[in-house]
Order: sequence, then C-alpha cells, then structure tokens
Amino acid sequence: MTAEADLHGESGTGDDPLPSAWGAPRAPRDVADDQRSAASFELMAAVLDGTDLPDLLKLVATQARGLAHVPLAFIALPVEDGHLLRIDVAVGADAERVRGLAVRRGKSMLGRAFASRRALSARIVDDQTLTRLPPGPILILPLETGETTRGVLAVLGRPGAQPFGPGTARQLLLYADMAARLVELAEDRRALRPGSAAGGHGLAEPRPPWRTRM
Repeated sequence: MTAEADLHGESGTGDDPLPSAWGAPRAPRDVADDQRSAASFELMAAVLDGTDLPDLLKLVATQARGLAHVPLAFIALPVEDGHLLRIDVAVGADAERVRGLAVRRGKSMLGRAFASRRALSARIVDDQTLTRLPPGPILILPLETGETTRGVLAVLGRPGAQPFGPGTARQLLLYADMAARLVELAEDRRALRPGSAAGGHGLAEPRPPWRTRM
C-alpha cells in the first residue's frame, strides 16, 4: 500500500484568523510548523558553519526522527553502479542493524520513491527487501533538489503503530525538500572552495552524487 503525501493538509485549528497588515487573514501557526522551521534553521546554520556531508546527513535524519516522533530514521543513497540504494545514515533504535543495507532500486519501496520522486506511506511487511527493518509503518520521502533526486529519507514507526497521517506526511515532505536543497547548497559551496577535494565542479556542470558512509 502506498500513499502520496498531501501537501494541502487540514484547514485551520478552529481559532479566529489573525489580522494581517496586507489585508488577507493569517491563520495561527501550528506547533508542527514551528518545529519544522526550527529544524530547517538549525540545518541552515550547520551548512553555513561548513559542516561536512556525513554530519549534515546525520543531522537531517535526526531531525526527521524528532519531527515524526519515531524510534528510527535513515537515509539511503544510490551506490556507484546506479542499480542499488544503500542505507548509509541511520539514527535511533536498530540503527546499527540497518546501516549498510542495500536494496535494488527496481524492486523496493525505497527505489519506487526514489524513481517516482513521490512520498510513499506503507508497512515494512509489504516489502520483502526490507525484512531487516522493524515491522512497523514507514514513510519514505525523496531527497529532491529540484534538478535531481539524491536519495531517500525514511522514518519508521513502532511495530503495531498506525500508518503516518497526512499532516505528518506533509510536514516531513516539506522538511525533506528543504533539507535536500540545503545539503546540495553545502556541497556546491564546498566544491567551489580553492583546492577542494570535491573536484571544483562548476555550477553549470552535473553535480557529483552525495557519497558518505557512517
């Protein structure tokens, strides 16, 4: 079972909208919006501080785990041959167990989200390639930069928990989109530094893939 995350979400909280100097009413901010904004600002600060790629991706997974209130989050990146996705970053319960797991892009939910650039909500039992993961609900989000998909970010709920709702999916999809663009910006900044080991590729050239092993 798969479900595309709903970017529209639910309407308001029932409170009266706040007046706006620009004429249109402004709805009260949701707590989840504030948490997502705080996570994005923290990641932006890490980018500006020059944090290296492995630590940036670990921060992305850690923040996603907190936003979703789940025990485990991970990031899977394409390997060199392009046919596999490998879990290179994992934080939380069972992180050591799942880190390094590689699945075929064409035969897994991870690969489906990567190729389609769509969020998928499902259960681990629906995918035989993920049997090393705890048997709970999973939400898989593409790390989409606007030009390409760099990998997928996934959050896993506790065994027996309900699937992720549209509100959580919306918040995580918005966060994953921002995170992917910030990490890509960090890699571009790193590549343009004099003497950078990243190769000094120009912005008009294809970006190299993210490479990290945690």
